[in-house]
Amino acid sequence: MYDPSYLWGSIKHGGIITSKEDYNLFLTIIKKINSLFYRQVPEISHGDIIEWDVSSIQLKQGEELMISGKTKPDKSIKLDVNFEMSIPVNDNRYEHRFDDVAINSIPNEFHVEAYDVKNMTFTVRMLMPFKQYREAENGRAIYIDKDVPSGNYDIIINGDTESVENVLLKIKASQTIVSDSEGNFVYGYPTKAFPVGPINLFLGQEEKEIKIIP
Repeated sequence: MYDPSYLWGSIKHGGIITSKEDYNLFLTIIKKINSLFYRQVPEISHGDIIEWDVSSIQLKQGEELMISGKTKPDKSIKLDVNFEMSIPVNDNRYEHRFDDVAINSIPNEFHVEAYDVKNMTFTVRMLMPFKQYREAENGRAIYIDKDVPSGNYDIIINGDTESVENVLLKIKASQTIVSDSEGNFVYGYPTKAFPVGPINLFLGQEEKEIKIIP
């Protein structure tokens, strides 16, 4: 049986939830509460046409990317955002911080892969800091989370490495766009957390690439 006194001890000593059981319990509760305010919208069919465009193919880091288009009315559309970044290694450790990551809608998914590493720790500040640890297999560590409640979060990814100078991080963030009663949709995507360089967007059957500049 779950012991709430152990949970209190985890909160009291540093305010970081490190136990997998604690993390799953608290995150499940938060997700359940958040789902009460979520209106489920039917997903768009695989063959449905989606016409869409972006406000600019080149943006300064921190500018808002606007995605707009048209499809069938009252449908949810999955937007995938993919990018890679090279993280320098110091004393066999790597670390990168994403500040003010915006989660605007559910369903959503956050997928992180780190290469040439021994492990990866994923820390996100929600109501309190949550920390998850993953051992690497064949030099690759993976962390996946789904249906994170809407909000803005600071995320830290770090860990121990193999004998390398840089660690490759591959990030995939999926969020949901909903069309209105006429099939139109507009979505603002903050770019503060994006690295400088190419960012790939996938919506429906089409891919577009934008570039983030300093």
